Amino acid sequence: MTFPVYFNSKKSPSLFGLRDNFNFLRNLYIKNRLPKVLMLSGKKGSGKSTLINHLMYSIFDKENYKEDDNDYNFNSIFYNQFLDNIYANIIYLSGSELKNISIDDVRNLKKKINKTTISDLSRFIILDDVELFNRNSLNALLKVIEEPSKNNHFLLINNKSKPLIETIKSRCIEIKIILNEAKRVNIIKSLINKFEINSIIELKNSDLSPGQFLKFNYILNENKISPDDDFIKNLVLLLNLYKKNKDIIFIDTILFLSNSYFISLRNSSSLSNNKIIEYKSFVFENINNFFLYNLNQNTLLNNIRRKINNE
Repeated sequence: MTFPVYFNSKKSPSLFGLRDNFNFLRNLYIKNRLPKVLMLSGKKGSGKSTLINHLMYSIFDKENYKEDDNDYNFNSIFYNQFLDNIYANIIYLSGSELKNISIDDVRNLKKKINKTTISDLSRFIILDDVELFNRNSLNALLKVIEEPSKNNHFLLINNKSKPLIETIKSRCIEIKIILNEAKRVNIIKSLINKFEINSIIELKNSDLSPGQFLKFNYILNENKISPDDDFIKNLVLLLNLYKKNKDIIFIDTILFLSNSYFISLRNSSSLSNNKIIEYKSFVFENINNFFLYNLNQNTLLNNIRRKINNE
């Protein structure tokens, strides 16, 4: 399945709702006060990666970056190098790709860090999805982080999908990216207008981050799935999409749609809250076990169907 450009934070030309955060980080860098190890933490899809990317654009490609409106022109040599991870002053590592990092990977990282940079500008080592690194990966990277350096800055992005080990957290200055309800909705509305998106997810019935909204809404639109359609029917469609694409985004969409179903059930059904919680726990446990243990899809669907039909 082909996804639009806004699925990739490096291809997001605009930064919505995080201007104050950008100005704060930018000023720290200009004043030479940016921490050597900085961690941005918050809900996945809240704009942390996009914020870091725009900071990179403003530092390394000032001529093509408009700070007044946080907008970037992608027609530059730097951008293509940054996109392909070949710009010498920026090293980008993703936790989703480095769960089983080896000693050789760490040595390669050390070699890159020890190389002379293109200019007197700092080098940035961006560790995205850092909470997804396994313990061995984190312990190996910890040794690299602890080595003294003059021009190196480590920027960690923590989506809080799982707890991060304390030895890493204790080495970081943490900035929490928190979107209140008004800002969350305003960012999503700005994105809808920017990319001319047909919105089929009701904002008032979800607490999705802007990034989550964009991705889930796109998947539902592209596959003609309505949150109001039969839950089992939608579940079958999304399970088949996951089977075909093997992308975790479809698992996240299934969990979102399942949660939406139970919110709707609570608002329209005569069932007690305790009974709805019981059904919801059953469904989520079965879905999680299905992906965790690679169980039979028909068995999953039959179990959920029987449980729901008992309502």
